[in-house]
Amino acid sequence: MHILVADYVPLANKGEEAIIRGIEDLLSQGRPVALGLFDNVSAPMQRENITVFPREWLFRLEGNLALSGRGRILMQVLITAQLRLGIHGPLQNLTSAGVERCRPLQDFFRRARYVLVGHDGVFCPESCGVIHLAKKQGKRAGILGASTGLAGGRFYKAGLYRRTLEESDFCIFRENHSCASMSQVCRDPAKLLVGPDPAFAMRPVSPQAAREVLDRYEPYRKARQDKRPVVAATALEKGRIYAGFRPDLRARAKQQAHARYLAGILDHLVARHRVFALFLPHSVETTGNDIVAAGHVTEQMKAGAEDSMILEHDCGARLLKGLIRECDFLVGERTHSLIAAVSVGTPFAALTNRRDTRTHGIIGAMCRSQDRIIDIDIMGEDDAQSKVMELFEDRNSIRESLGPVQEELSRQMDGVLRVIQGTARERV
Repeated sequence: MHILVADYVPLANKGEEAIIRGIEDLLSQGRPVALGLFDNVSAPMQRENITVFPREWLFRLEGNLALSGRGRILMQVLITAQLRLGIHGPLQNLTSAGVERCRPLQDFFRRARYVLVGHDGVFCPESCGVIHLAKKQGKRAGILGASTGLAGGRFYKAGLYRRTLEESDFCIFRENHSCASMSQVCRDPAKLLVGPDPAFAMRPVSPQAAREVLDRYEPYRKARQDKRPVVAATALEKGRIYAGFRPDLRARAKQQAHARYLAGILDHLVARHRVFALFLPHSVETTGNDIVAAGHVTEQMKAGAEDSMILEHDCGARLLKGLIRECDFLVGERTHSLIAAVSVGTPFAALTNRRDTRTHGIIGAMCRSQDRIIDIDIMGEDDAQSKVMELFEDRNSIRESLGPVQEELSRQMDGVLRVIQGTARERV
């Protein structure tokens, strides 16, 4: 079964991969699956059962880091106007009207049973063009996982988005904020559903496989031999969470303050409970490498070298989820590390900020864990250390509380599957 995720998907970010693998596990139902997506590659390439197509074959806007601010808005306006007039630009490369060198993409699109847009929150005018072309070709197509609304572009996006919501076979958002935003222009708001991020559906590697990886590292083995609690940590220096921390600071000053904030939390746990901190790399992108971010944190930590370890290994998403299952607690900035923790029942403290509707919507509201979220833009270092300590010491009851949440998420994912397949139309 061929599934085309018509989005820019940088696989170096394992949260992105977790979503793709979750889509695979959700829709495959035991059948072999061929996945297609778009990344910054120069020619089609194969990664296991994933075919990666060049991003520029389809998108002018999505993932284009050269555009920001006013330039990005102007490009959105231009693409929106062209799509309303039936001018599809590079999106034609999906069909036989596209250029010859894009024939592998055209063949994949022709064979695709499902065409999906909106993974990891992404939804833009080009997503609308993809849906329109997919429906003309008789595909089962729709929005899955989006957390992008109209924002400030209602005056030029509204008509195009309204048409796309009508054409889509399913419109599933991963938190309430974006769903409510889109309902403003939808003629049938009941069609818009809120469902779990597809990464919740991804199966982790087996416990044995995860332990085999961890046991390769002597610091981890010694920590376990000494019966020390292992706390996984995910640190980042990119995106909305990092941008919201100390906006008064810039460059290295901001980086150091951020690292000091996380270091203080972990040092407090080491001093009080002899924890061993294991830093996990959920992104190894050149513009946002978690291994580099973790290094900045360990430089600020007062604890000794024997008290922490950075996993300097390009782990797959399934492995990372398995590693989190082997840990006693997680201190996480990466949203998909928190999604993994909920999925496998590992207690956690989530670090984010007030403007992050993604973490608050998914982890706070959907997973009923608002009291485990720390907004680092307003909570001082001492209070954050005390809050994480409180959560760590309450980890057994947190683990128990995640059981009903997991059951509810599983039920909701079953509902998502039925909606995508077209066997039901119900609120999930």
